[in-house]
Amino acid sequence: MYFREKQCLTVNYNLNGENNLNVFIVFRILEVAGATLNGIFGNDNGGNDRYIAVRQDRTSKELRIGYGYGHVDIYGFLSKANPLTLNFSVLSVHYNTSDENNSLVYCKGKYVSNFTEETSTGENTSSIGSISSDRTKYTSQKHIAYFSLYHGRFSAKDKIIHKYLCKRYRIDHDPI
Repeated sequence: MYFREKQCLTVNYNLNGENNLNVFIVFRILEVAGATLNGIFGNDNGGNDRYIAVRQDRTSKELRIGYGYGHVDIYGFLSKANPLTLNFSVLSVHYNTSDENNSLVYCKGKYVSNFTEETSTGENTSSIGSISSDRTKYTSQKHIAYFSLYHGRFSAKDKIIHKYLCKRYRIDHDPI
């Protein structure tokens, strides 16, 4: 079980020029009074960004996926596919910089959204448990039980991974 309060793990991982980046995370966010953006993964340093965060300064929380110079906020989810609850969730984000229509977000095996803008490949530092290597920024109390980062196109194998992780961590999900 990965649990750190107000801390994150920063890794140097050269992503320059890499397409088809897949991020799998089993996590839950614990509420922190006054927090606005709870970082889960990535690096938001003003450009060339890939990151995953929860925006909780709204009445309805939003999942924020960063790509390049932009981001998408997701607030509508299918049954049992909401990663913004206090329960553990299996979330995957599949960044595909070579095919701008194939960047996908899945939660508990269910398709949640895609983002059509190309993602940048400029990052070479990422954080787990935050979206900044600055430990005072975008951090919160959270549990991260599983983290995986790999290259490759989205495939049927990724849905199998969702199913496996749901069973392993006893996460309630719709049939996959």
